[in-house]
Amino acid sequence: MQTIAVELEEWEGTPVIGVQTTQQRSAKDFIYKASAMTPRQAMFYRNLIRLAEALESEELPVEFLLANGTRARMDHGCIKIAEHAGFIEPLQDGPSGVVETIRLNWKVYPGG
Repeated sequence: MQTIAVELEEWEGTPVIGVQTTQQRSAKDFIYKASAMTPRQAMFYRNLIRLAEALESEELPVEFLLANGTRARMDHGCIKIAEHAGFIEPLQDGPSGVVETIRLNWKVYPGG
């Protein structure tokens, strides 16, 4: 599992990243409906941008370790809403049969 040195915003209540109780899912099992922009979803997008900056990549792991060793996983609902909004590319299963990474729908340029 990849370790990422990044400072993420935290949401009071159900976290947008840091969900440790959810199971990995196949792309077909992400069944959340499209939604309007909410403060929680906006925070999710900001965290995706922070991850992209830290990794210098538009491909982001759904599950990873933070630098302090905490296991983190992106919220499934936030991921699917981001897909509906076109913020990320359509979800695809990895070799393991579950969504392992998401891909931003825009280019990240390394180093700035």
